[in-house]
Amino acid sequence: MTTTASAVPVASSDVSRRASLATTGAVLWTLSSIVWGISDLEAQEFGTLRFVAVAVAWWVFMVLPPALLVVGHTALRTALRPAPGKVGLAGLVVAGLGLGSMGLGIGIEVASMSLGGGEVAVGHAILLVGFLLCIAGGLVTGITVLRRRRDGQSRAAGWLLLLALPLGIGIGALGGAIAPTNDAFFWAALTVPTGIAWVLLGRSLTDERRPSVPA
Repeated sequence: MTTTASAVPVASSDVSRRASLATTGAVLWTLSSIVWGISDLEAQEFGTLRFVAVAVAWWVFMVLPPALLVVGHTALRTALRPAPGKVGLAGLVVAGLGLGSMGLGIGIEVASMSLGGGEVAVGHAILLVGFLLCIAGGLVTGITVLRRRRDGQSRAAGWLLLLALPLGIGIGALGGAIAPTNDAFFWAALTVPTGIAWVLLGRSLTDERRPSVPA
């Protein structure tokens, strides 16, 4: 009895810690387009203090967040007890793989620029493939969240994940009309819908105390 009773708080605490990391990553991911818009790593003189500051900002806001969001997907998997179902689990895995690929792709490019080089075509390709996986997996994850969780933050997150592609297209179209030469809007199209969704979902999971709704 004692062992069973103590296992639940430990599990909830573990979910909360991982969800907190995901929330941090989601905030950084959402704000990364602003960092992109106000700084250009390639435009800085290599080795200067400004160059180092911009490089650090790009690593923190663009490369780190996907890794933290992958941790968030593991927290969601644990929270969807006893299991999210085969389709739901596949969605979580694909979405996590997509985010990891996005982090790898942008990481390759930022690493190249941090060493004084330029953009890397293979990094850009990995990034775009990762985005497509993230959208596909996020679609299934959004449906799973809507089916399995009742709280308002989770449901809003579910809809954002479900509609991430059209929302991203809308952001991109708006950016094309306002500032067609600014790639920050392109980056915002890739990151903002998912980022906001995981800010909400991460906050919900951080305070996880309610059981999931049976499928």
